[in-house]
Amino acid sequence: MLKQSFTYQLASISEDAIKPAAKLFERRFGLDVQELRVLRLVGDQPGVNFTRLAEQTRFERSATSRILSRLIKTGLIRRELDEHDARQFRLFITDKGVALRSEADPLSLALEELILQALPEAERQQFRQSLDKLSDWLAHAFIGELSRRYPAEPARPRKRGKDA
Repeated sequence: MLKQSFTYQLASISEDAIKPAAKLFERRFGLDVQELRVLRLVGDQPGVNFTRLAEQTRFERSATSRILSRLIKTGLIRRELDEHDARQFRLFITDKGVALRSEADPLSLALEELILQALPEAERQQFRQSLDKLSDWLAHAFIGELSRRYPAEPARPRKRGKDA
């Protein structure tokens, strides 16, 4: 095994940051961080449809659907039929959702600052710039480069039975 790949390290850092924050958000607002992510995405994109929202959350569609149902039931999000396509619905944050978000967003920013407190200011700025570059690369060029370097190969048969 690799001593510690940077992707594993990123995942670990994310988990270490999110777990304690999630408990805080649940105690204060009654929502977990995934629900807050959905609330924020809907708030930032009034009228977003479910398909687009599910892509952006990066959760399984069924998980996004469950979260959305809960946010609708609690009155934080409302859905309306699309006037151009009755098979689609559009999502909007409610006044109650806006109020909750106005309390949760400052706490999110404060927690991020606390997490980054381990780095001097210059390193924080450099770290954020590096994250932006990496995000842009992954979103726009990585898949093409991956396909170019590692063309699709037939899948290896999986071993089955006792010897597997």
